[in-house]
Amino acid sequence: MNTANSASRKVADDNAAWETQPPAAIIEFILHHFHEPLRRDLPALVSGARLVEAETAPSALRPTGLADHLEQILIAVESHLAKEEKILFPLILAGRGGSAFMPIKVMMAEHEDHVANLGRTRALTHDFALPADASETWRTLYRDLQRLEADLNQHIHLENTVLFTRVMSGQGDR
Repeated sequence: MNTANSASRKVADDNAAWETQPPAAIIEFILHHFHEPLRRDLPALVSGARLVEAETAPSALRPTGLADHLEQILIAVESHLAKEEKILFPLILAGRGGSAFMPIKVMMAEHEDHVANLGRTRALTHDFALPADASETWRTLYRDLQRLEADLNQHIHLENTVLFTRVMSGQGDR
């Protein structure tokens, strides 16, 4: 799984830096540093989970059901990204953030669902616990899932606490 460079991650986590940026810059960052990687990396995580489940003998740490769970996450995230890109972000970019209240509320509710899904991922992976003899595929999958969790949390934080807050407070066009 590829991630944006560490400087970009630092900026994504620094609300003060984003509060002075126009919404267009925030949206551009979100599209390139979060949406594109999600579209690229989630299908590979589903495939990796299927391989791990197939190659792993039954054990207490086997992530049974993880691939199906990740497939559901993929479907939910693809739908969510499409709504942001086709409905919400165009409203904001057109300076019509005032009419974005309901789409923002829907996105925030879906963000809560995504966070709950991350919790379910942790449960299915036993908090990413690996047996001593775990394969490299299994180890890589868990590293990539941990990156997904961190990136998705940063993504949600940037949208909810910076972009959406500004738009809903009437500062969406500055």
